[in-house]
Formats: sequence, C-alpha cells, structure tokens
Amino acid sequence: MGMYRVGILGYGGFGQFLHHAWQKMDSVEVVAVAGRSRHPDPPTRFYDSWDAIIADSDIDILSIVTPPSFHASNATAAMKSGKHVLIEKPLATTIEDAKRIMAVVKQTSRVAAIDYMHRFNPLIETLTALTYRKTLGELRRVVVENYAQDETLPPEHWFWNREISGGILIEHAVHFIDLVNSLTDQRPIQVTGSRFRRNQIQEDQAVANIVYDRGLMATHYHAFCRPGYFEDTSIRLVYDLAQIDLEGWIPLKGRVKALVNDETKEALKQLPRLAILDAKSVHGIKDVSRMAGWGEPEISISPSFPDKVRSGGVEYEVEEMIIATINVGVSKQVIYEDCVRSVLQDLISKIENPNHILRTPLEAGLSSLEIAYRADRFARDLPRS
Repeated sequence: MGMYRVGILGYGGFGQFLHHAWQKMDSVEVVAVAGRSRHPDPPTRFYDSWDAIIADSDIDILSIVTPPSFHASNATAAMKSGKHVLIEKPLATTIEDAKRIMAVVKQTSRVAAIDYMHRFNPLIETLTALTYRKTLGELRRVVVENYAQDETLPPEHWFWNREISGGILIEHAVHFIDLVNSLTDQRPIQVTGSRFRRNQIQEDQAVANIVYDRGLMATHYHAFCRPGYFEDTSIRLVYDLAQIDLEGWIPLKGRVKALVNDETKEALKQLPRLAILDAKSVHGIKDVSRMAGWGEPEISISPSFPDKVRSGGVEYEVEEMIIATINVGVSKQVIYEDCVRSVLQDLISKIENPNHILRTPLEAGLSSLEIAYRADRFARDLPRS
C-alpha cells in the first residue's frame, strides 16, 4: 500500500475533525484543505476556493465536506480532474444530482464513496451480521428518535435553507435511513412523511415512515429544537424474538430483551461486552398482558411444543428469556475516529483492488436519499390549515 495524498474541501468543524482523525493513518497524508475563511493556523496548504483545491494535482483523494447542495458540482469536478472522492452525507440534495455524480464515476473510472460511517461501528456491524442470519428472527420494526439542539444554528445558518441543505430528512436523517437499510435486504415500498415549521425559516421537526416489502416498518423522527442538555438519540430494533434498544447518535451501548435457545444465546455473545442481567426459563414466565378478572390468559407457548413460541407467524424453539446490556466499551471520540478512518481505508482498498466491494458505495447514498426525498415530498404535499 502506497501513501495517499488527501485534500479536504470544506474546513469547518467536521472537516477539521476528519483531518485530526486521518493524520493518524500510516497510508494517508492530508496535504491541502479549503474553506470559506482562513484557518487561524492552517496545518497544511490552505485554499479559499473550491476550484483551487480541485486544480491541485498533488491530491489523490478529495474529501467533499461542503454544504449538501454543492456536493454534486464539487465531486464531479474533482473526478474530472483525476481525483478519487469521498463524499459527506447526503450524496446530493436531488435525485438528479446524485445520479449525475454516479454517471461521472463511470465516465472517469474514479472511485467514489459516501461517508456512511455507521456501517463501521462494531456494534452495528455485529447487529447487521446477526440480523442477516436471522438469529433473532425477522426484523419487524425500527424506531429512531433523534433530539438535537439548535443553539449553534441561528436562523441565517445554511442548515435552515432548504435550497442548500435539502431539509432535515435529506441533510440529517439519511444517516439513520442508511443504518436501517444496511440491516436488511428488504425494499421500501411505501414512504410517507410529516414536518413542522416553527416559523417561515426554520423547519425544525420532521418524520419519515417507511414500509419495506417483507413487513419491516421504520419510523425516523428528527428534531432540532431542544437545548443541548437534552440532545439524545435512541434506536429501537424489534425482532420476532427480541427487542434491542440502542443509545446515542453513534450507538455505543444498549439493552437487549430476547427469547433464546442455547444456540442463539451463544450467538448473542458476539455483541460487544454482552452482560446478562437476568435469565428465566420460558416455562416460568407468565403472560402479564391481561389484568386480573380478564379471564384466562392465552399462553404464548405452543401446547403441542412446550419449548416453542410463535411470532410473526413463525414457530421458534426457545428456552429462556434473557435481559442483557451491551457496551462497545470505548468513547464516542474513539469510535468516531475509527469509523471515519475505516471509511477512507475502504475507499483506498477499492483504489488498489478494483474487485474490492465498497462498504459505503454511492448506491447506498442514492437509496437513502430517494427514501428521504419521498418522505420530504409527501410531507410538503400535505395540505396546511
């Protein structure tokens, strides 16, 4: 593996974070950055325009970290100048622009990927493997609740300008839409959405609802209207045999409630730092869904197969119900840095080996963008009182 010279186009807070993370990689050297205002102490060559850094022939890979509406023009120009590109989410603000980027990839034979770093989180990686193996049965439901602060987003910030950001679902929710997409091979067949504006400028709450073709239903709620003290993200995954609740914008820990047998219980040990807090035989668990006086409860254990339960129309062999915690065991800073390094390393692997399959291909960016766009369009078409 050779040394790759990287440029960063868009040197705000996140661009600087990428520089901080990538400079620890043996195969990468950040040689140039570009931003709207000069960094007080630029650590490398600094450009104050995007066309200047794109013209720099010393750059092998250009990271596109500009506001979303500029992604298409920046990425296509960079690839036409001979550079490989890593594009921050969303891929673009319109489907047409996203497809234009993908067309230029084919025209130039450059390598391009999108920075969907959640796919490299070890907790998500393990859950993805368990989900595809159906260790816990089918994934039936995902609920994402994301509460973010707006104290650093004044009304004049580009985030509120839909022409630049695309709105909350396109600018922000695509990260989590892709997380759900990465957990399943199901296709979205119905997408709806809702939104609320506190005023004519700030559309600060948005919801997307997605139904997939084998019954998975996902809801994404995102709000940018609370104090920073209340910033919180939760992700609930509901399987035939389990409910897993994850915490954090970058999920680092969570809680598991699952019906298991010896085989599936062993498989769950792949989850990081799984700690079983309670385990009970299914034969000792009572149906508490009905109140006293309701009549005889319907038991969930099949009478003909005392060690089986039925869920989603499927019969499963189970022995215990367990309650457990999971925890990656390192800080958000460490995981975040590791993930963005992994995304870049994956891009480099594709550059060096054309047969390598990208883990964050542009197709993933297009798929999540299409869902976000459909939800946003549905919300905007709703009549207003």
